[in-house]
Amino acid sequence: MIIKGQNILVTGGAGFVGSHLSERLLEEGANVRILDNFYTGDIRNLDNIIGKVELIEGDIRDNDTVNSAMNGIDIVFHEAAQINPAKAVEDPMYDFGINVTGTLNLLFAAHNKKVKKFIMASTNVYGNASVKNMKEEYSTLFEPYSLLSPYAAAKVSAEAYLKVANDEFKLPTVRLRYTNIYGPRQLSKSESGVIAIFVRNVLNDQPINIFGDGTHMRDFIFISDVIEANILAAQREEANGAVFNVGTGVETSIKEGG
Repeated sequence: MIIKGQNILVTGGAGFVGSHLSERLLEEGANVRILDNFYTGDIRNLDNIIGKVELIEGDIRDNDTVNSAMNGIDIVFHEAAQINPAKAVEDPMYDFGINVTGTLNLLFAAHNKKVKKFIMASTNVYGNASVKNMKEEYSTLFEPYSLLSPYAAAKVSAEAYLKVANDEFKLPTVRLRYTNIYGPRQLSKSESGVIAIFVRNVLNDQPINIFGDGTHMRDFIFISDVIEANILAAQREEANGAVFNVGTGVETSIKEGG
């Protein structure tokens, strides 16, 4: 699919990933509309493009807002989410409302409005997996991956609805499971990636706290690589209906990352 000239909706477009994605889409020649309620997104993330995008302030849980935002749209990049696992434990219904109900609202609107493709940002849902190198096909199994929080459960549920939308409603969808992203703008009020926390503490002359001995491993990926994955997911027809882990495949310990 050629992105140039397409009308594209980016939910959560004022967030860390969403703002970088919106910039890249403009570079590709797309017409970009952003839907964000600014609960975690930051208008300052859009400083470079604020006059070049259509901006709608609204919530994905509101049907009228979603239907209006979907008018004339060719491709949806769904980056809006409740991303705090601790908040999900504290208030699972709030987490479910955004990550599942909000996603369903968007899917129904996209289907009704004849959207060409729907790409969703997901996350690591594998938990304490019994297999070291997790493969995407585990998304359909309760083992060997395991859910550790209501947040992960909501993400798995949202992913399942995307698969149904693709297979039953013929709305092409792609699910992208991000690993540990880092990069510019991650220091906003909402982001909690470990590298962002380390940098924030250094800038504020605060100590860096590492839980445990720092040897547990993570796959860290730079923001531009995540954006490239989104662009490829939109362009490639063979990605339709599939789920992809978005990472580098390189393990780095927390101690090394800090």
